[in-house]
Amino acid sequence: MTPRESATEALHTSGYRLTMQRQLVWDTLRHSKKHLSADDILGSVRRQYPRFNLATIYRSLEVLEELGLVKETRIRDRAYYELAEEGTDHYHLVCDQCGSTLHIEGDHMVPVLHHITDEHEFMVGNADLVVHGRCARCQAKAARTR
Repeated sequence: MTPRESATEALHTSGYRLTMQRQLVWDTLRHSKKHLSADDILGSVRRQYPRFNLATIYRSLEVLEELGLVKETRIRDRAYYELAEEGTDHYHLVCDQCGSTLHIEGDHMVPVLHHITDEHEFMVGNADLVVHGRCARCQAKAARTR
């Protein structure tokens, strides 16, 4: 099943239609290699449809997120969106100096999640971790200026 077919099926099963607006938001996220803010999505969509507005983006994101097709990550008090793919938890390292975000894929956090389940009797559904610090480039830059 293609990503579009799975989105269409999820929407239809929940009583929604895959409107042009939802399709544009979905496609923008699907073709992006990074997390996008609602403003980023709007900028991309407006290249084709100049009359598109931010409220439409948020309504589309709300429905897609409600259905588990899109997930929101908050970084520096700002919401970013990406496709929610089951079994693909990943983590974000955010540089507090330059604002860059590094994505860490893999199961590095599995032991921690098992600990949470075992020790706290808490069933983890999914995990979204944002770690703040300073990236290698900013560390090197700081070392050169000393």
